Amino acid sequence: MSLPNSKRPSITSNDSRVKKRAKHASDDEGIAAQESSTVQPLKPGHVKANPILFDDTSSPLPEISEDHGQPPNSQHPKSEYQAEIAPSRVAAASVARASTPPEAYDICFGMLMVKATCTQNNELPQECTPVEIDFEGKLLRVRRENSNQQIALVVSNALSRLVNEFSVTLTANICGKKPPIVYTSNKKGQTVSEMDIVKFCSLRVIVYGFLLQKDNISAILAQEELFLQHPGKTEFDRNVKYLNPHYLLPPGQSMLEVERLTTYACCPRWSSQSRELQTSMSEHQQSQILQIFNTASQPNCDLKTIETSPRLVTKLKSHQVEALVMMIEKEAGIYDNAKFPAVWVPHKSPKGDIRYQNIVTETFKMSRPPPISGGILADEMGLGKTLSMLSFICHSLDAKEKCLDNVRDQPKTTLIVTPKSTIYSWEKQIKTHICADKIRWFTYHGFKRHQAWTDIERQDIVLTTYETLRSDKAKESPLFEHDWARVVLDEAHKIRNSSSQIFTVVSKLQTQSRWCLTGTPIQNYLEDFGALLAFIKVPPFETKEQFDQYITNPIKKSRAKGFSVLRKVVAATCLRRTKATYGHMLNLPKKTERVEVVDMDHNDRRLYEFFKRFSYLTAGLDKTSKKKPATNILVLISMLRLICDHGEALLPETALKSWKERDSSVLSWEMLESNIKRCICCKVEIEESETATQLTKDLPCGHTICCRCTSKSQSSASLVPCLKCGSSAESLAPPISGTSLPLSGAMTKDASKPLPPPSAKVQALIRNITRADKTPDSGVKQTKSVVFSFWTKMLDLVGHALSSQGFRFQRIDGQSSMSQRKIALEAFGSDPECNVMLASIGAAGEGIDLTSASAVHIVEPHWNPMAEAQAVDRVHRIGQQRDVEVIRYIANDSIEQYVQWLQRDKQRLIAESLSISEEKLQDVNEIRWKKLIEFLE
Repeated sequence: MSLPNSKRPSITSNDSRVKKRAKHASDDEGIAAQESSTVQPLKPGHVKANPILFDDTSSPLPEISEDHGQPPNSQHPKSEYQAEIAPSRVAAASVARASTPPEAYDICFGMLMVKATCTQNNELPQECTPVEIDFEGKLLRVRRENSNQQIALVVSNALSRLVNEFSVTLTANICGKKPPIVYTSNKKGQTVSEMDIVKFCSLRVIVYGFLLQKDNISAILAQEELFLQHPGKTEFDRNVKYLNPHYLLPPGQSMLEVERLTTYACCPRWSSQSRELQTSMSEHQQSQILQIFNTASQPNCDLKTIETSPRLVTKLKSHQVEALVMMIEKEAGIYDNAKFPAVWVPHKSPKGDIRYQNIVTETFKMSRPPPISGGILADEMGLGKTLSMLSFICHSLDAKEKCLDNVRDQPKTTLIVTPKSTIYSWEKQIKTHICADKIRWFTYHGFKRHQAWTDIERQDIVLTTYETLRSDKAKESPLFEHDWARVVLDEAHKIRNSSSQIFTVVSKLQTQSRWCLTGTPIQNYLEDFGALLAFIKVPPFETKEQFDQYITNPIKKSRAKGFSVLRKVVAATCLRRTKATYGHMLNLPKKTERVEVVDMDHNDRRLYEFFKRFSYLTAGLDKTSKKKPATNILVLISMLRLICDHGEALLPETALKSWKERDSSVLSWEMLESNIKRCICCKVEIEESETATQLTKDLPCGHTICCRCTSKSQSSASLVPCLKCGSSAESLAPPISGTSLPLSGAMTKDASKPLPPPSAKVQALIRNITRADKTPDSGVKQTKSVVFSFWTKMLDLVGHALSSQGFRFQRIDGQSSMSQRKIALEAFGSDPECNVMLASIGAAGEGIDLTSASAVHIVEPHWNPMAEAQAVDRVHRIGQQRDVEVIRYIANDSIEQYVQWLQRDKQRLIAESLSISEEKLQDVNEIRWKKLIEFLE
């Protein structure tokens, strides 16, 4: 819901941009300073005047209670610095801001809660009302919208700096609602209320600006202990991205949509929208729902063998035949005698009439409902979803050729939408599994895609990418003009946010049928599944509100009805098989797993103990410490994990200086966080990005940007401008052929420094690879190895060690472009001299087939055991011809053993999720927290 246009005051460029430096404070400034000398940032209700801490339910650490969860200095000292307001005059609050120049800002940074001194006590509005603010030096004059009547004053040196040094735009609301009365004693000993001494009012200031200003604005506010909060979802301009620089995110997660954040409102005007319950799921709920998906995939009866298309050259496995039958049935809209559960269930009345009942709403239709024509194939990674879908496309082409002329006139072309990282895999699969003369297809992607567009009516398959769709949405693109037989979304969790641009774009495609392929139908939020149902148009889930009504809200309230409905809907729309239940039918080669415990050398052990002690004390875990445990303990643990990998080699200069001088006083949270490689714009941790779409570029200026923050119109990785400082250069993506060494940006900057000797882990890794690489007996292929790490700098160091031993290797990480990935995969698969592939977990998350390898080396454990499992599944999957060995490297007596223990505990929780009680769940969190303390003591 947005504000009526009549209540949206215009904001001109003169109002919203700094045109000149503000005047020196007038004489009124001294008066205002006296009046507001006790003014401090407002702390209403639950809004803490401290940085917003992450609220990610997938956090690897136990939930921290209120008694232990607040960081130090959670309350601000009294200060004259109040909030940030915009250039010389700040306009009243608005939502759509239709008259604001498009260049006025491109980001909303969040909201500042300010306590202002009232000057018109009797005339203050009693609920949030738009106001305008004028700057005079450090003095902020608050006046009614479209009026010269002053109603409040604030003094802030910090905001004056922002206004004069940056192009910031602000909107503000003031509220005269009376705060709780605090009673004090005056000089005569009389009890009076604080309200009688001075009148205060609250000011809600929404801060806008430009992305490249984010870090500097964040730093200035943090220095003055002013922290941005989340605004209500209708309280700011939704035409721009919301990116709060004070919202600390867990590794690999980007900024959440404001609908998914906990916000707090001052008045009913915002509260109906902003006091929404969190719909993110706890780890326990995620486990319960995962079990529902894993156990609700069986057909209603045994399936007879179906004749597969003669276009296929690959024989389908039994579970793929099952998927083929399901897709044929769903697209045809079969309800009577259906082999798989359906959304509409037929019932025969006493008179013999057939009625159809919806399994969700339980309402009846007297006539046969139209087919839903689509569904979700959610098989676990490595079970051949691509081949299953290709077999279905071939079957439909065969059926269309046999049909009457009027049916032949209907669309026959299937549009397959993939991430850039998987499009090469689809091209390869089409060539591998379908007779070349039996299928017409082409790829619509890249700069020259419009020139390559041919007679679409003659094509059977068109491949394109999500990025191309997003780029073409505003143009007269043939993708949106053509009527498709079906649209298939690969890695369909890309559209899991129903309010995102990409969801809107794919929903505009004109098609008869809609299919989703994903191994993760739900990631962190139940609504992820709802977005897929909305895309497919499953009744009654065409909108998010309906999904909330029937599923989300009942589950949030722990009602059994919600889980019951979810189970029915999953069974009727989704087919998911796992290796645990279907592995015995796949006849996959044997997989053996072992852990190699590595002892750190003497110097690395001393380094580890130094930082472990610092972590223990800084996090407030010492029993003699008066500090409460810090919730950003994750940053400290990341430092210890890096030391486990390669000692000093991965640490920043500040940390090394502290270590060499044995002085921990120079360490700080900022130093620790600087070691985590993040996008300079959105701050996402790039090393542990969830998928390969987080492509990165390390520029000569030293900054790193992810693909989400590069130009949306850019469709290649050639020229990448730095969004921080404006410099640009040709892509520095590493060479990937021969024995050339790919370096990350951080390593290339220090290329003049001597390389450190291999760590104990790297030495163990090289020993195992050397042993596997020895020339085998005649007739047996050489063993190829894949090395996975979560940090690209660690891959750099492993690459140096391999080169020094004469190994040829390829590499795929977040910097690899689509063409480079293709070259690397082809070389690794076909070159007998290239026996090692280096890969980051993020880059291997989608579209990678590494079945040419039979040895997997995981350099360090990951918080999420599923991330490791998916990496292994890139090797141990359909198409693998050899037994696979998986080796995990764990530093002895280190935090890595806690991570490994936590992996096992998470897997246990998943297995017990349908029976574990809430009481036991609380015990789980307490046990995890105590276990962490043990490893840090």
